[in-house]
Amino acid sequence: MQMETITQHQMINALRSIAQKDDNVSAVLMYGSFTKDEGDIYSDIEFYIFLKSKESFCSENWVSQIHPLNLYFINEHGSEVAIFENMIRGEFHFLPTNEINVIKSWEGLVEFSESEKMNLVDKEGLLADTLNQIKIKQPNRKTEENILWLCQSLLNVLLTTSNLIKRHEFAHAHQSLAGTQKYLLWLIRIAANQTQHWESPTKNLETDIDDKWYSEFRSTTSSLDSEDIKTAFHNSLKLSERLFRELKVGLPLTNLLDKIE
Repeated sequence: MQMETITQHQMINALRSIAQKDDNVSAVLMYGSFTKDEGDIYSDIEFYIFLKSKESFCSENWVSQIHPLNLYFINEHGSEVAIFENMIRGEFHFLPTNEINVIKSWEGLVEFSESEKMNLVDKEGLLADTLNQIKIKQPNRKTEENILWLCQSLLNVLLTTSNLIKRHEFAHAHQSLAGTQKYLLWLIRIAANQTQHWESPTKNLETDIDDKWYSEFRSTTSSLDSEDIKTAFHNSLKLSERLFRELKVGLPLTNLLDKIE
């Protein structure tokens, strides 16, 4: 599929044109699939838009210039979410220009390997200057420090899930299992040497990891049936044990894992 045929690409171009003509807009940072050449007809469009002044500024009116809206609201993460009439979803963050350094706080957490594609509009050069100050363009996810933190976090959620199952709070345990799956996926990606899509570890999982890893991960998912939840939790413990072995996690954490049942 050629990029030019994707509606989202046309909307990105429309946003760029609107921002360029708007004297109040200083810079636009794009993030997400379209900065990594992974965007398709199902992808969101996502932006940070830096304004010279937010006084009397209406973000919904501004976004509606891109394409007519069906819905516009602020979600639980503080993102301004647009669902356009063409059923394409957008996420927007409008910040004053003097807060552009927030981008530097993401260093080491997100990838900046495609920073030139992230820089959509930059009238005063502030965005380029900020992006150039970021030294870690592609964080190393396989450090001992990161593996240790992931294992500690996994143990924490495994114990919580175990206690919920013992209390027969199966709906709550089902939700807690999703937390274990997140950490298991990150550890699987490290073990499989597939650390792309780190920020969204389920993205392209079907092609990023081999069938064996995928099958083991799938065994940790469940319905709301109590026995199914117990089986998924048991499989989560087994997969954790395998990952701890493969990643050579130290005895203190391995012994703690053995105590969870």
